[in-house]
Amino acid sequence: MFSTIKADYKRYKNANGKFEWYEPSFPVLLFFRIGSAIRRIKFTPLRIFFTLFHLPIYSFLCLITGITIPRGCQIGKGLRIYHFGCIVLNPETQMGENCTLRHGVTIGNRTGDHDVPVIGNNVEFGAGCKVLGDIKIGNNVVIGANAVVIKDVPDNHAAVGIPAKIFPV
Repeated sequence: MFSTIKADYKRYKNANGKFEWYEPSFPVLLFFRIGSAIRRIKFTPLRIFFTLFHLPIYSFLCLITGITIPRGCQIGKGLRIYHFGCIVLNPETQMGENCTLRHGVTIGNRTGDHDVPVIGNNVEFGAGCKVLGDIKIGNNVVIGANAVVIKDVPDNHAAVGIPAKIFPV
């Protein structure tokens, strides 16, 4: 857990190497990581005890920032969230390392309960984009602002438009 938090922290440093403490998305991300660790505690009474303290604080942070990252998401280290607000992830989201989210991003199902995208490493999501359905987003992908992605995006490509068209980068 600590190596993951450290990788997230590094992504929140600016060009001068200073931590951007004013970014309200970092506490949400920190509490998401703590909640994910609590979910892995095998001893049920201890897991419940920690959840009783964690969940109200995490819920409050999600409410005031508009960032909804359910504790069931599987997100690799190095996540960076710019411009908090209206960010919604499905609880079954699987996301690789070093991904970037901007405001208005939705990652979720399209028709059923379990048709959620699987996202690779180094994916950058533009403001307002929607990634929906049982699709695969490859590594080193850029999803443009306001794009609606409903089909697979291969490695090293960009997806732009409504519905998204795929272009090599």
